[in-house]
Order: sequence, then structure tokens, then C-alpha cells
Amino acid sequence: MIISTNKEPSLEEFEEICNKACQLMNERASYEPEYYLTKGGQKLEKEVKKALDDAANGTNFEGTIEIISGQRFPDIVAAKYYGVEVKSTKEDKWTLIGGSVAEGTRIEDVEHIFIMFGKLHKPVEFKTRRYEECLCDIAVTHSPRYKIDMNLLEGETIFDKMGISYDEMRKLKIPFIQ
Repeated sequence: MIISTNKEPSLEEFEEICNKACQLMNERASYEPEYYLTKGGQKLEKEVKKALDDAANGTNFEGTIEIISGQRFPDIVAAKYYGVEVKSTKEDKWTLIGGSVAEGTRIEDVEHIFIMFGKLHKPVEFKTRRYEECLCDIAVTHSPRYKIDMNLLEGETIFDKMGISYDEMRKLKIPFIQ
């Protein structure tokens, strides 16, 4: 992993970059939907990175965006402290069982994470949000995992229901026992 020497870009600036990248992804998908219908997983991560790079031109994030190989969380890191988790579905919905509640593969220095979610179903569409803003519930598969809902309303996250913030939850030694 390449670590940025710039430690000061703001969260608001990174959010603007994520929003601009999402807009670029939607523009590209509108004129080339068949291309995106074949994406998913690591292929989509590369497309998101390209869009983030384009959106970061001329900002403090230019040249700092890297795809992290392997089973790490998040998939993409920018300026050491920010990340993007790439999720997608081939179905016509904005929900998905997502990442582990325990976050055992979380990259240590990343403090703020956004989701770039691709609905790879006609019409192809992308949404981005702060990670903690779209975690609506916890489902148990092989381990407790967050359920992602990209249309979740403010005040309806799993953290609102539990009366604990995302940052407090993720820093617990055993976060799924609350």
C-alpha cells in the first residue's frame, strides 16, 4: 500500500470527490450500460478508481488513490485516511448484505469510509454515501455482517436503533455484543 505524505485533506473535500466520481460513473453508465452490466467485484473496483482519479484531478487527493489488493476493508484508499468500499448487485435493488461487523480486515489508518454502490441492472445506476449512513441492520451469515440500504433515511441506521455511533461500535473489542 502506498501511503500519502499529505495528511490534511478534509472529509468534506473527499465527500465531494466521491459525489463527483459517482456522477461520472452514472454519466458513463448512461451511454455505455452494457459495459457496466459485465462488471462486478474487482472489475468494478477498477472503474471506481478511474472515476475517483478523474474527480480528484487538481485536489489534495490527486495521486493518492490506490486499490488495495486482497480481502481488505475498504477496497480503495485515498490519502491514507479515507476509503471507498465498492459494492454491487445484479438485481434491481439498493440493498445488500455487506461487510463484517467485526471489521477484522480494516486498514488501520483509514478513518472515514464511503460506499460506491453499483446497481448493475438496467438501468445501470450508482450511488455513494458515507458508510455508516446506509447500515440499516445486522444479519448473521457465517459471522455478523451489516445490511446495506443505499436509500436509508436519516435517523434509521442500525446505530440510531442501538444508541451508539458507528465509530464507537467499530472500536469495541467485540462490536457485535452490545
